[in-house]
Amino acid sequence: MTRLNEPVSVMPFNGPMQINNLYARRRFLGLSASLVSGALLSGCGGGGGGGSAAAEGGITVVPGAVAEAPPPVVATPAPVAAHPLNLALNLAYLGAAFYGHAAQGAGLTADLTAGIGQAGIATGARSALLSDPAIAEVAAELATDKSAQVAALRNQIGAQAAAQPAMDLSAQPGGAFSVAAQRAGIVPAGSSFDPYANDNQFLLGAFLIEDMVAATYRGLLMAGGEDASALVTESLADAIYHGGLVRTLLEDRARSDTALAATLGKATSFAMPDGSTADAQANILDSEGRVIPFTREAPQVLDMLYLAGSAGGGFLPAGANGV
Repeated sequence: MTRLNEPVSVMPFNGPMQINNLYARRRFLGLSASLVSGALLSGCGGGGGGGSAAAEGGITVVPGAVAEAPPPVVATPAPVAAHPLNLALNLAYLGAAFYGHAAQGAGLTADLTAGIGQAGIATGARSALLSDPAIAEVAAELATDKSAQVAALRNQIGAQAAAQPAMDLSAQPGGAFSVAAQRAGIVPAGSSFDPYANDNQFLLGAFLIEDMVAATYRGLLMAGGEDASALVTESLADAIYHGGLVRTLLEDRARSDTALAATLGKATSFAMPDGSTADAQANILDSEGRVIPFTREAPQVLDMLYLAGSAGGGFLPAGANGV
């Protein structure tokens, strides 16, 4: 047992030293206790109701709240602007679904319908009863062209491409085709219009759709910007060709079909800029004989697709995607 007056050896980091008397030993122990107590107290809070005091070996320790790390900062992604070509893509989906079902009994494949927004299907569409081989060939050509147009637009737009929206292509009295045909004067108010019933009905249904497309592409072309590319110009030419083909076939068949001739005679163009049909005239030339092409901005196109609905309806019951 070590006596009080015997030397005590300790080994610090830099070599040996001796504490050789009781006073020095007590001073050393007191200093050590103070250092330990100070280290404990420095990590504690400044009182309050955070904890209770505890005595341990003569040292009073006051526990306090433990400091918490601040929550991580999560960056809010910047909103992505709608791609201007998505409006044309919604129209292309509509045409591809109508012509695909009418000519081939099926719409687009799944790899051409995914994208931004709520993906939907075409309801009410079915195969058309086409007895004229020439009309059946035209329907198949339109289906192929619209499918290719969808693929080209999706490729141009990239990751911002809209999904195929829900579409109403039914022949019910309150369906989109019936309402559009009623407004265009093709059928009386409250009557149904079936674009799948026969050759003439199919062409009239195609007329209602194609009447919207060319004006939409011309609006995109006039808007300029990087998206007014060769694709828009080519698509405009394609839409003009399709619309002209449908009108030519209707006029040609009306020469030997008095009922169709009467329908065309009283029908007004579905291409009124504001979506109305009041006092519509088939006027495509100005007073000097220059062509007056229809041009529509996005709200006017959507008004026609929705048949005057504010946020959806008509051909697109849940609204357009990505616009």
